[in-house]
Amino acid sequence: MALASLFSREGHRVTSVLVFLFLASLLSTKSGYSYVLGVLSLYSFWQLKGPRIAFERSEGWVLVCMGLFALLGGIAAAWHGDPADAFEVPAKFALGMVLIHCCMKQPPQPAALWSGLVVGAVSGLAVAYWKMYQIGVYKAFGFTGAIQFGNLSLTMGALLVVALCWTLRNPCENRRFWLGLLAAGVTCGLMGSYFSGTRGGWIATPVFLMLFLLSYMRRGNLLSCILASIAIIASGAIVTLYSPVLQERIQQVSHDLSEYKDEGVNSSSSLGARFAIWRASIDLLKEKPILGWGEVRFRQELHERADEGLLGQVPASLANTHNTFLEVWVMYGGLTLIALIGFLISSAWHFLSYLRDPDAIVRVYALAGVCLVLGYVVYSQSQIMLIRNNTLMFFLLILAVLMGLLRQRKSNMPTKSAATAFC
Repeated sequence: MALASLFSREGHRVTSVLVFLFLASLLSTKSGYSYVLGVLSLYSFWQLKGPRIAFERSEGWVLVCMGLFALLGGIAAAWHGDPADAFEVPAKFALGMVLIHCCMKQPPQPAALWSGLVVGAVSGLAVAYWKMYQIGVYKAFGFTGAIQFGNLSLTMGALLVVALCWTLRNPCENRRFWLGLLAAGVTCGLMGSYFSGTRGGWIATPVFLMLFLLSYMRRGNLLSCILASIAIIASGAIVTLYSPVLQERIQQVSHDLSEYKDEGVNSSSSLGARFAIWRASIDLLKEKPILGWGEVRFRQELHERADEGLLGQVPASLANTHNTFLEVWVMYGGLTLIALIGFLISSAWHFLSYLRDPDAIVRVYALAGVCLVLGYVVYSQSQIMLIRNNTLMFFLLILAVLMGLLRQRKSNMPTKSAATAFC
């Protein structure tokens, strides 16, 4: 008896190994995932040769918006005379297009995706706990920032919940093994998010819940879905009330808001400094809404405002705007921002169109994809998730993998039913 299709071994071995290694090393190594990505990128470029792929309309829109972002972002960086690192984000979006082509042409084994996410979540929490033990402060950050670590852990956990729900409802070979493995990954992913104290990521959990209901709720299971939702919400409320970590983070929100109300643009608290730089960024964008300011000139403007007393030293010295959309707008201009929004909308629409598909496996990939996209939209309100190297490349690779697996599943459906097992 072969494995059920959600954990199928059908797929290209090279792509599978590289995808697994990238996910497994993302949170547990400082730069190991970058070397894996380099090899995968070279392999993806090599796969550009040969017969062309006929893309569906929704897939085509995703690629068009990615190409526009890469083109407009590169032109804006050159126009502003920014340093070489300003071209990295547009270049990575161009690389993302190549990764999508590769994963559609030679999709990885589904088992490689899920097991890679599990190992990544478990090893990431292990490394984070080790580092927390070393410094004596229980705040998970691993080898990256706490916000990036928390959001990546939460996303891994959410994607694994999607696979776990399918496994609970469908028989498959080694079912107990996969249930235990996925449950461990979900637990470690959520714990990594919890110990990171990333409030901006926690806001995405109601979005994930609504997406699950949209995908699974039917007239026949309406009552059970409502009861499950109530149980999840009640559990979350209890954890919030009695968890010292959550209580501390919630109280910090109140303190930061009060501090910002009193200090305004001179605020130095976590939230207050962000509000201040957001306000300054919006004021600057009123002058150059189309082309933006570019990295160098934007920093100069912030420091000039700080010298004139229009902005506090703390917000003026922040490494970034802590908002993906503001960051793109300021650095690359309004046209590039429109391309980014189009990319996110087209990506979400591509997966949403399959969210209630009659095939259970298709729904898994669709739900995972829309959770990835909308989760990042929420995270991006308080962090530059589509600018940072690890968070951006995780997004682009998982997007490519899910698009490839979804396409593979749809092409196999005429000859293989949802219950068919194959390897």
